[in-house]
Amino acid sequence: MSEQTANGWLRRVLIVVTKELRDHSRDRRSLMLALIYPMLGPLLVAGGLFLAGKTLQGDFREHFVTVPAVGIEHAPELKAYLEDNNVRFSAAPLSRQEQEAAVRDGRLPVVMIVPDAAADRDTFTVELITNTGRVDNLRVTSRLSWIVRGFNDRVADEKALAAGLPEGYATPVKIERVNVARDANIAVFFYNMVPPLVIFMIFLGGVHLAIDTTVGERERGSLEPLLLAPVERWVLLLAKALAALAFTAVTTVVNLGAFRLFMGLAASSSERLVAPPGWDVFVLIFAVTVPLMAIAVALQMSVAVITRSMKEAQIYLGLLPLVPALPGMVMVFSPMNPTDATVAVPVLGQMLLINQLVAEQSLDPQHVMIATLTTTVSAALIFLLAAKWFRREKMFVLG
Repeated sequence: MSEQTANGWLRRVLIVVTKELRDHSRDRRSLMLALIYPMLGPLLVAGGLFLAGKTLQGDFREHFVTVPAVGIEHAPELKAYLEDNNVRFSAAPLSRQEQEAAVRDGRLPVVMIVPDAAADRDTFTVELITNTGRVDNLRVTSRLSWIVRGFNDRVADEKALAAGLPEGYATPVKIERVNVARDANIAVFFYNMVPPLVIFMIFLGGVHLAIDTTVGERERGSLEPLLLAPVERWVLLLAKALAALAFTAVTTVVNLGAFRLFMGLAASSSERLVAPPGWDVFVLIFAVTVPLMAIAVALQMSVAVITRSMKEAQIYLGLLPLVPALPGMVMVFSPMNPTDATVAVPVLGQMLLINQLVAEQSLDPQHVMIATLTTTVSAALIFLLAAKWFRREKMFVLG
């Protein structure tokens, strides 16, 4: 290809890209909605993080907690120990059925049951009725369990000393945990939701423009006159794809910026929440997702050029973001370690790299190169297939 020819088709691409971006920007209402929509996911995650921070605010050992109890008077030493640790007691329903129903319905956080036999025995079983499906219940239950374990350790040491045994005899093996995580707390769970939501937004960000510039123009009858211009069809489709790519990049920037801003504000509301990754991490996430944007736009253009109507294209492309996002949601609960083989899978490779960045782990340059290469090549092949379909005369026949 000569330099003059290259400059010619590049100039034509730039003209069409500028036209598509200008036309799309004129619809202010659609443009505003497209820029607001990327903020919804970050707002939901930040809202959940804020509520979690309020639930965990402060050191739970320094605050009083009221526990409905039955039979606590049968264990005066345990009662005194719990009261010394800021636990207060209230009356609980007498029947077992009422106790379970109250906890299940959320009217009571937990019910503590001390058996009558505790009055005559040194060893007895304390029963806790709880509903761990609620965060506030889990907090009270964990606190009670922690205090009761402390009471057990104290009694065991007292009995060991009374018998002339060394302190700690009853617990010969002690566990000391060394946490190498960034700072594991409930905030990390919310931060792990960022990768699938970012990927979902990438596969949705340019959908409107991809549909409007292909099947939309065909339905309005404005596509065929455009073909009369001295522009090759593949150049025309490339320009439309680049316009969709530019809009996808903008929505991704808005999405990532909203995540960092809103999560940072939510985390700062509670001293119990670890701060989210820094702005530099989100810049790296954007760089990693550029090939992902390319393959997303290529898939959008492919679907748009083969569908027979805007409604059909909207259905297919509305479901498309779920395909990469659902595996990402699974990895929130079951993380996967990247390997040369896994990062070579298009989309999955970027997802694994984003997960590492959110966890503030260092990236393997080889993994970045493999993921970038395979996803970019896949995007190019998908676009070439779309360009082949775009050259068919059937593409311009309605129905």
